[in-house]
Amino acid sequence: MAEKELYKKYRPKDFEGVVGQTDALKSLQQMAKNKKIPHALLFTGPSGCGKTTLARIVRRELGCGKHDFSEVNCADFRGIDMVRDIRSRMMQAPISGSCRVWLIDEAHRLTGDAMDAFLKILEDTPDHVYFMLATTNPQKLLKTVRTRCTEISVKSLSNKDIVKLVTDVAKKEGKTLPKEVAKKIADKCEGSARQALVLLHQIIDLEIQQRCTG
Repeated sequence: MAEKELYKKYRPKDFEGVVGQTDALKSLQQMAKNKKIPHALLFTGPSGCGKTTLARIVRRELGCGKHDFSEVNCADFRGIDMVRDIRSRMMQAPISGSCRVWLIDEAHRLTGDAMDAFLKILEDTPDHVYFMLATTNPQKLLKTVRTRCTEISVKSLSNKDIVKLVTDVAKKEGKTLPKEVAKKIADKCEGSARQALVLLHQIIDLEIQQRCTG
């Protein structure tokens, strides 16, 4: 079997590696070029289309070291204690790099109390701290939270982008992917780059298994 999930192995490390997302990339690249990245970014859009990937790239653009970067998945940690922990740590100076960054994934799953507390943090964010919220359902966030963030909208990838993605990744894996297979992946993945690479991974694994038993 393939040693590592393809969607993890080929997750873009910079803006140039991102497939599609023209509008989001244009906005973020302009912010980075002008050195005016907002202290609160809200990444919205369908699952598996690049929200957390873009947030991680922005973190590198900011010069945030790995020890100063924290990811919180609100599917697991969504209460007020989590927000209090951030508040207690955000006044600390960066350990390595120029800033501290928190990525709050599935932000819409924050509890009501946690969202109220987080709003207060957004109103008084230190200069060396950046927050990046990611959500598939921004309507569930408090309007006051949303208005304090700069929204970056991520969209489902076109079939053309998906075909290019899986064909390129297959080539890097030393495989030739027939066009009709690439198109079938594009039809099934619903515009999700992650799901497309999961399907490609399964196809490659199946090919390896058939070769071993053939």
